Amino acid sequence: MNSPLALLGLAKRAGKLAAGITNCLNAIRNKQAKLIIIAKDAGVSKKKIIRDCLAERINYVEYGTKEEFKRMLGSPSCFWAILSRELSQGFLAQIQKKSYDGNIDTQNSGGD
Repeated sequence: MNSPLALLGLAKRAGKLAAGITNCLNAIRNKQAKLIIIAKDAGVSKKKIIRDCLAERINYVEYGTKEEFKRMLGSPSCFWAILSRELSQGFLAQIQKKSYDGNIDTQNSGGD
């Protein structure tokens, strides 16, 4: 995969990606989420997602914009939950390759 967003497309096709604040909160609370992705242009609702990630010790990252997600995944959601450990690790590896430009915030909540 050349792009983190392409990897998210693979996760979506595999049924391992949840979109939207309600689905992400449910995945966090049910301990299904392995990684939460928050769009950089998300509104104040991101505080609730971040708080739940910290409480449940789930990693999260701020990456991309609603428009990029709409273009690549067909949904302008600001919140995405990867439900597979392997796909979440692959996504993090992809964005770390691109992090040299300083545009990516990765937060480790202590989850694996």
